[in-house]
Amino acid sequence: MKVPYRWLQDYVQIDTDIHTLADALVMTGNAVEGILPPREDCINVVVGRIVKLEKHPDADKLQICQIDIGAEEPVQIVTGADNVFEGALVPAALHNSILPSGMHIKKGKLRGVASNGMLCSGEELCLKEGDYPGAEVYGILILREEDAQPGQDIREVMMWDDTVLDFEVGANRPDCLSVLGVAREAAAAVGVKPALPAPTFAENDENVADYIKVTVQDPDLCPRYMARAIKNVKIGPSPKWMQQRLVAAGVRPISNIVDITNFVMLEMGQPMHAFDAKDIHGDHIIVRRAAAGESIITLDGKERALSENNLLICDEAGPIGIAGIMGGENSEIKEDTATVIFESAKFMYGNIRKTSRELGMATEASMRFSKGIDATVAEYALNRACQLVEMLGAGEVVGGYVDVCCEDLTAKIIRVTPAYINGRLGTELGVEQMVECLEKAYIDTTVEGDELVCVIPRFRTDMDGKADISEEVARIYGYDNIPEHQAAVHFMLDEMADPDAKKDIMRDYLCAQGYFECVTYSFMGMQDLDKLGVSDTDPLRKAVSIINPLGDDRGYMRTTLVPAMLEVVASNLNYKTDVLRLFEVSRTFLPEQLPLNGTLPEEHPAIILAMTEDAGDFYALKGDVENMLLAAYGKSVRFAGGGANYWHPGRKAVLSVDGTVIGEMGEVHPAVAENFGIGKRVTVAVIDLTCITGEKQVHRYAPIPRFPAIERDIAVVVAEDTEAGAMLDCIRANGGKYLEQAALFDIYRSAALGADKKSMAFSMRFRSAEGTLSDEQIQKGMEQILAALKEQFGAELRA
Repeated sequence: MKVPYRWLQDYVQIDTDIHTLADALVMTGNAVEGILPPREDCINVVVGRIVKLEKHPDADKLQICQIDIGAEEPVQIVTGADNVFEGALVPAALHNSILPSGMHIKKGKLRGVASNGMLCSGEELCLKEGDYPGAEVYGILILREEDAQPGQDIREVMMWDDTVLDFEVGANRPDCLSVLGVAREAAAAVGVKPALPAPTFAENDENVADYIKVTVQDPDLCPRYMARAIKNVKIGPSPKWMQQRLVAAGVRPISNIVDITNFVMLEMGQPMHAFDAKDIHGDHIIVRRAAAGESIITLDGKERALSENNLLICDEAGPIGIAGIMGGENSEIKEDTATVIFESAKFMYGNIRKTSRELGMATEASMRFSKGIDATVAEYALNRACQLVEMLGAGEVVGGYVDVCCEDLTAKIIRVTPAYINGRLGTELGVEQMVECLEKAYIDTTVEGDELVCVIPRFRTDMDGKADISEEVARIYGYDNIPEHQAAVHFMLDEMADPDAKKDIMRDYLCAQGYFECVTYSFMGMQDLDKLGVSDTDPLRKAVSIINPLGDDRGYMRTTLVPAMLEVVASNLNYKTDVLRLFEVSRTFLPEQLPLNGTLPEEHPAIILAMTEDAGDFYALKGDVENMLLAAYGKSVRFAGGGANYWHPGRKAVLSVDGTVIGEMGEVHPAVAENFGIGKRVTVAVIDLTCITGEKQVHRYAPIPRFPAIERDIAVVVAEDTEAGAMLDCIRANGGKYLEQAALFDIYRSAALGADKKSMAFSMRFRSAEGTLSDEQIQKGMEQILAALKEQFGAELRA
């Protein structure tokens, strides 16, 4: 949002310089992106009047001009232009001047005649067609008498001399997409009261109902529609002061009526539109959804194919505008327009945003409607437009107005106690201080008992609860005035139950291990699943489709994080980054959670890790997964054979915690890697974080054991398909109270054992906190372990 400083000063008396004002606005929570100074690329170019014009004695196409620039003597300039004449006001670049194009002008001679500068065309001043209404830009620019006088700096005439504040307006403050919104914030920041417009104007004795009637067929998309009629319209240029403000704000002046609607939009944040009344068939405006196959030619001359989701402004013959975005070419204001219908309405922001994206039409109006418009501003803006019509002598306001409204216009009330505000801010403010701060923020506040009763202005659509009141007090009081306190840190178990805290722990652990976090789109295409080799009947293909996708390759909400991660790996490998450790914490939209009865799908938080062969192998990633989940959840992970077909059949595993499957990991199948353009071995682990439940296992301090440990090894012969994890679980469950640790350390296969057999060797460590263990105590545990292994797995002690 660009706010000209001169325009801002129309409403707020500012005694400080613009940089101090910008700092004050920032400290009250307004994002000032920058200060754009007056243009400094046009130097020593002034307005001149041609007082004498004569032919060059030695050149048929040159003319000698005597130029009055407000000095004692005229300046002589030779020109080759054929559109100049005596009495014309023109831009004159004097000796040692610089033009916006960077051209440096010096005095010299043309065919022996002295020329002390150059007359400028609009093109040489970097003007585009229409930037200076009523003049051609390709010949010498002829200035209007009412705009300029000899000797005046051309920057003043072109309205390049204003400083502009550039704001970044958040989605929660649509009221600041207006000069008045910023004026209110500026007044609060510097501690003065703004002088906001209070529109008054005269109406004739006629009735607007004789000029226009309005029917809103879809009030769910248009909760308020207002209209007024202006007769005896005189189309012409708007006054300089209005053009000056529009140009500084980045809007090109067109004509008085159109400029009024643009001025009100920028001033109040309420987009308006003006229709030529004679082009409204049946004197009837109808607000409705588009019919299938309907189209409209908009003001930019393009034909737009419409869908049934688009809201239209129509007459009895068809569409005359796309609601909240752009008017139709068939009802635009023309030079012979005699009667105008002003529109001021509230359209629902969701529909305008979707229509704008669907049609590829981003306008100043659609941008404001997409962020939300207060319905009460519609009347304020309509009255302001009528006041400007009267001020400019542009027409006669017809009596009365049309107002079709189905929205509750009562103000919201929030009750909050001073104790709540002080407790939230860490302050000791008195009630009077709080009331003063809230009044500066235009929140009418009274005290009832121990409560503040706050009446929220309608334009503050972002305020919903007590916390918002606290925020207003804080920003008006001044964030820098709030005392500092040492933060009290309490590390409690219930804090660790916070899913976000667990994600942060996982991020910290992985970053410490050399991983880089990446962020990818939450969308996918079916071709991504084709690359994975997912079958047509796989549940992963039951994805949520997107109505307005970014492209065919982003047409669905993703059901797996794997394709996006493999694309990131492939991209980095293409840039010769071979050692890769990557992760992403994101969400999936699982097929079993597809929407029912129009509800949104459920999102599942998930994490994915990837490691190239130059960074580590399957077991390196397995260790990182184990340690990551142990750090975040205090849980041990069990790995069992199995997993999707896009993993290598001999290097994949299903992950489970407390008996619940939480994800998979594996080396990417060579064929799948080739589909993604990956020429290296890559191992990936993907985990659904919603599947990890239960209390965090708390590890408590224990003293170093005083008594020695005793280790025993066993090697048993089992079937080839027996899983090591299951055997370790059996050992730990049957080793007795002295078993401290068990681990697999060898797998052996030979012809002597048999084709379908293998030997698995385990080491076990026994220890007692009460004394040194005897062989008899250890032997009892070993016998229990061997008996359980034989019973569950048919294990035989290897000779």
